[in-house]
Amino acid sequence: MGEDVAGSSMPLDILNTFYSGENPLCVMQNLSEDQNRRKIIIVSNQRLMYFEENATGMYDETLYAFARIDSVIFHEGKKSSELKIVDTDGSILKIGWLLNEEAQRVLLTLQSAMNDLGTAMVSLDRRKPMFSGEEWILKKPLDYLTKTVKSDAPPMTESYIAPILPKDEAEDCDGSQELFEGEDDVIPASVIQPKDGEMDQATVRECLKALRILYDNQVLTEEQYRKLRLPLLEKLDI
Repeated sequence: MGEDVAGSSMPLDILNTFYSGENPLCVMQNLSEDQNRRKIIIVSNQRLMYFEENATGMYDETLYAFARIDSVIFHEGKKSSELKIVDTDGSILKIGWLLNEEAQRVLLTLQSAMNDLGTAMVSLDRRKPMFSGEEWILKKPLDYLTKTVKSDAPPMTESYIAPILPKDEAEDCDGSQELFEGEDDVIPASVIQPKDGEMDQATVRECLKALRILYDNQVLTEEQYRKLRLPLLEKLDI
């Protein structure tokens, strides 16, 4: 069973994945008594996001920029639904805890958001097979492109970039001025690889956002991203 939740009630680990200007449009989480670990699906104005709480209390995430979605399929059950998210690489994520009306709401919100951001209209085909429940298929057209995104990642703007450290502080980190390059911006390595020591919480969060940008723009591999992200999460007061 799902429940629509306000952004303020979402775990901090999830809130930190949002970009500046990215807004949740539909948020559902499982709250049934037999589900001892939290699962959350979010449709934002830029992405489809799925989180599952793991044994450590942190969240494993699967993030779909709209350009990465091939299709989403909803099969109506007697009470709950099966929602299948099909990636452009052919992989499939299955979600089975949403109620039928909740899965339908996710699909309708996703269609609207993709149409708002895209250059081609996304269709939603509704079928009623003779011997089974209703089926909805959201299909992205082949010529679908996002209006503001060059790749599968949301656009990078100055508001997404971690603050540049003053020159004297940057030199104190490790003396290195290696640069990580995004599509249009450059982020000093000292921002996302700070020297061991005290960091205020605002700086930790900005560094986490910077890492997310680099990962989503394929500057960092998943292994590099997780390796750099872990020490920052350890510094975060949760």
